[in-house]
Amino acid sequence: MTLGVLAPYRGLGIGTRLLNHVLDLCAKQNISEIYLHVQTNNEDAINFYKKFGFEITETIQNYYTNITPPDCYVLTKHITQTQTKK
Repeated sequence: MTLGVLAPYRGLGIGTRLLNHVLDLCAKQNISEIYLHVQTNNEDAINFYKKFGFEITETIQNYYTNITPPDCYVLTKHITQTQTKK
């Protein structure tokens, strides 16, 4: 699954609503952990996910083939049954 919000629509809470929905679905389905990848220079996305409790757990070199830089961070979050809205 890819989660993204086009630049003109950022800052309107759309990404927050999308991610909260995903986290709520995970909690309801007893999924205990979720992970994602983000390009290492995408500070806005990294900070966004960190607000939700994601932590950088790995760096993968040359993950992407068509963009620069090609490296990504893997961010991981442990899911609880009662997710707090951000």
